[in-house]
Amino acid sequence: MDELEPTTERLARRLERAGTSFLVEWLEGAVGHPQSPPGLEVRRFGGAVGFACPSRPELDFLNRVHDLWPEDAARVPEIARFYADVRVRAWFELAPSPDFERLAAALDAVGARQIGFLTMLYGHPRAAGTGNSRAVVEEVGGAGVETMVAALLRGYEVRAPDRGLHAHWAEVTNWRLFLARVDGEPAAAAALRLGDGIGYLATASTLPRFRGLGCQTALVAGRIEAASAAGCELVASQALLGSASQRNLERAGLRVAFTKAVWRVRA
Repeated sequence: MDELEPTTERLARRLERAGTSFLVEWLEGAVGHPQSPPGLEVRRFGGAVGFACPSRPELDFLNRVHDLWPEDAARVPEIARFYADVRVRAWFELAPSPDFERLAAALDAVGARQIGFLTMLYGHPRAAGTGNSRAVVEEVGGAGVETMVAALLRGYEVRAPDRGLHAHWAEVTNWRLFLARVDGEPAAAAALRLGDGIGYLATASTLPRFRGLGCQTALVAGRIEAASAAGCELVASQALLGSASQRNLERAGLRVAFTKAVWRVRA
């Protein structure tokens, strides 16, 4: 297989689009569902996309701006007004780029500040080992999606799920959904998005009592294998900087593409 492409601005934008596209396909499909959280909205600002959910103001993934680059810095006041109108303190997920200072200045001017970091990782879809994992991974569809979603939410320890957020998952044709079982019991779950030659390893979680048994190692390997079978050129994912998730991805052969900054509007 060819040598991995070095990180460039072009690659950074491509990887960012993969992650943003997963969220757009997820949340646009949930807008208007009677069991989705009230007020859920997807709004575009030039090339950027923002999600807002005033009924769940502290759920960051429902109130975040993605794909915001310096060329759209002039849209930042408009973005800030939109979130102020719906009474949400927005998060901004920002990739490094030339002329970032211009974007940072625009964000500072509307009262945002940096609060954290994320790591974007990428690699070729090469076979990854599962080590001593006790998990057995299966791709699910149809009725199996309900079991997968239930496991995913239990892994995130969500006590009162908004079922409309996931009601359409079985219908998204370029997604693959996976369930890991330990001794036959649902133990962990994860999603894969296929598009633009990238297999994006998206949301994943493990039920508390099954943690430490290699479930995520097995799910990473299973999704990489599926991305390879689908003809993807790259796989990508993101994780909290220095987290166990980042280590799992690196053990599977992915490497750091770049570090992202997370900003949020001040209280």
